[in-house]
Amino acid sequence: MVSAIVAASLALSSSSGCHHHDHDHDHPPVAEEAEGPSLAITRWTDRSELFVELPAPEPGKPVPYHAHITNLADFQAASKGTFRVRWRTDTGIAAEATQEGVKRPGIFVFEAPAPGAGVYTLEMEYELDGKKDVFDCGRVTVAAPPTAPETEEPSGAITFLKETQWKVPFATAWAEERPLAREIELPAIVEPAGSDQLTLAAPTGGRFFHNPKRQLAEGVRVAKGDVLGTISPTVAGDDFNRLTAAVEEASLAKGQIEREIARVEPMVEKGLVPERRLVELRNDLETQSARLRSASGRVGQVMAPGGEGGLAVKSTLEGILAEVLVPNGEPVLAGAPLLRVGGTDRLWLRSRFVAKPAGLLAGAAPVGVRLPGGQRIELPPEARFVSGAPVVDARSRVATWIVDVPPGPSRTAGELRVGTNLVLLLRVGAPETAIAVPREAVIEINTRPYVFVQVDGEHFVKRAVEVGRTDGAWVQIVSGVAKGERVVTRGAFDVHLGALMGTVESHRH
Repeated sequence: MVSAIVAASLALSSSSGCHHHDHDHDHPPVAEEAEGPSLAITRWTDRSELFVELPAPEPGKPVPYHAHITNLADFQAASKGTFRVRWRTDTGIAAEATQEGVKRPGIFVFEAPAPGAGVYTLEMEYELDGKKDVFDCGRVTVAAPPTAPETEEPSGAITFLKETQWKVPFATAWAEERPLAREIELPAIVEPAGSDQLTLAAPTGGRFFHNPKRQLAEGVRVAKGDVLGTISPTVAGDDFNRLTAAVEEASLAKGQIEREIARVEPMVEKGLVPERRLVELRNDLETQSARLRSASGRVGQVMAPGGEGGLAVKSTLEGILAEVLVPNGEPVLAGAPLLRVGGTDRLWLRSRFVAKPAGLLAGAAPVGVRLPGGQRIELPPEARFVSGAPVVDARSRVATWIVDVPPGPSRTAGELRVGTNLVLLLRVGAPETAIAVPREAVIEINTRPYVFVQVDGEHFVKRAVEVGRTDGAWVQIVSGVAKGERVVTRGAFDVHLGALMGTVESHRH
């Protein structure tokens, strides 16, 4: 569907020639005389952009066409396809020409005779893989001497050639009316979700030593079963003495019974001692063996292998080390928290800020974050506040509000990391319809916001704008750009540099 009603320009150059008289478009040889008026036409469909140059047509004379086709899916030059030109009247087609294939990437170059004198609707068509984009190029007069509509090129227009646009990251979009809500910003920090955290505590009193073979710091990834440190019990403590004494007592008793069995067994075989005595001794041996195993197990927990003579503190959860609560070598009591490990399934964004009026945050929804480097990340739609309103400390008037973030593209890309300080973006209030452009269209030059408006395929105008509310990927334009104008959304700074450095006008198609 042709977007013919918006910002499609039918530009007329001065009488000295077309916009590209010094571009060297491989025009056919012309006499050394003043050129007539020329046309530069730009049109868009949903899939393609057309920028075509041609001299004002004269009846029956060849018209050289230079049609630039840009694929709007990636803003790259069309590499193939069929291009057609039709001169229509109210009763049918007066003249038609077809060109198969491009001469250069993105450019169809060919000649075809103009129809007889008259006023025609000029229609152009680009076809690729059975899909057709039809461009209504407006009413054009064919006459001798040649004439063209009198349109003035905007003063200060910046030339940014198609060949350059196709070589750099570049894109454009319409300025359009959209419903925009308001965004506010709050400071926040990334942490593991509370439901996905595990606190590792000291199994006994002693000193907590970090594992010297690995670094214990917030944000370090740990696996289930990793030894994070050890508890060296206080050897002078009664609890540890009782453990070792129980092992020694059980070991002595077991040894005594084993020796008694060895002495009684031959006597039973000779009938000197009843067999009942041997059965009793073996029962006692099993009892003492069980006591020894139990006491040894308790001591073994303290004197665990890999624990360097102490109780190994292992992670029972795969995730990220969220907090180290005890410094290396610090004494702790039994049950004291040592470390916190957070899983990687869900994250929390914890925001702490000076309490605001309740009405200001009514209906707020978390929509994105801005990283320290300025990069914006959209949060998945499933991101939710864990409470309906911020929790406010009555004394300090500091509010805390937590956003629960499920796994999503931003998580898999590793952009939200535990411990990162960032800016939380909230959408608040009812949407209002306003003229908006993509965020990337607005660039800051000397601390002022600007937008580059596309006049035609290769000409742009720098406009100072006043911006209003932002909502996701869109920003309101209060003044400076009108609805239906096309703006540069990617590559605006390249256009700006082109204006500063000057455009090299000579190029070959």
